[in-house]
Amino acid sequence: MVILPVPFSYNDSMSHTYGVIREGIRWMFGIFWGFCFGIFFLSGTAFLSGRQIYYEISDSMQPVIEKGSLLFVKEKEEYEEGDIIAFYVMYHGQPMCVTHRIVGRTKQEGYERYVTKGDANEREDGCRIDRAQIVGQVTGHIPYFGYICLFIQKNSTFLLWVLLFSLLYGRESGELTYFISR
Repeated sequence: MVILPVPFSYNDSMSHTYGVIREGIRWMFGIFWGFCFGIFFLSGTAFLSGRQIYYEISDSMQPVIEKGSLLFVKEKEEYEEGDIIAFYVMYHGQPMCVTHRIVGRTKQEGYERYVTKGDANEREDGCRIDRAQIVGQVTGHIPYFGYICLFIQKNSTFLLWVLLFSLLYGRESGELTYFISR
């Protein structure tokens, strides 16, 4: 009987597969945490520059602002027609932030109020906006990043579990120990 040599053993093959899977998981964690820290960096930069961050959750401002965009909002002294503003209105007893364009001004009860409309809407908003309701003017936006921020905000417990798993995974592979001891 002739026994032919096998170029690699079953254990070597499994070891290689395990290494490829491990590397793939490491890359996924890296990309995921890169997104998370990038968003935290954007939030901090926005805060330091006097801006607030909001999310566009409707289609009312398309095509100018896509649904799911991350909005940067800054307060101004005066608002003019054509400005895209973020403002609060009551919706079913709860305050809701809306992003629409100023299309006019009116005087009601001695106060100046703003007439607003979403770019994708056919008609103006039914309510008139008082200056006190306005958060600020939209100074910039990043399309679709609002979805990521909203996910992080709504799933903070899940993210803590992912962080814990990442740290334990790094510790098991010896990479975390190497990184800390450097």
